[in-house]
Amino acid sequence: MSVDRVVLDAAGLDEIASRPALRALLRSVAEREGEVWCAAVTIAEVARGTARRARVHQALATRHGGQRVRVADTDQRLALLVGAILHGADRGSEDIADAHVVAVCAPAEVALVITSDPDDINGLATHVPGVRITCRRPDLAS
Repeated sequence: MSVDRVVLDAAGLDEIASRPALRALLRSVAEREGEVWCAAVTIAEVARGTARRARVHQALATRHGGQRVRVADTDQRLALLVGAILHGADRGSEDIADAHVVAVCAPAEVALVITSDPDDINGLATHVPGVRITCRRPDLAS
């Protein structure tokens, strides 16, 4: 089964510029007509300070396999899903950014999350039925 959606958490978004293997993975997924996403809240988590904000702009402006990273805004539907994920995992608001990442995986059959916190993501991912979510660290993206 191939990955139809890659979702970047803060580490994934922050490290695109410095990780050629990660860029190659994103390009490969996009070329196979998969999608590359991040949650809008992930941008807020990363875009602190001039240098990091510039990396975010660069990551969002760069095409990977002809596609840019898509941004999932937190609308009512996504917010309700995030709340359901947090409730199901018995987690609080301290995990809201990770819950957004997991919620952005929901439309996919198979999603890959690029994260430095696979345990956090995996603990939330079990509360999104019907989606196979796996994690990979940015430095192990190939």
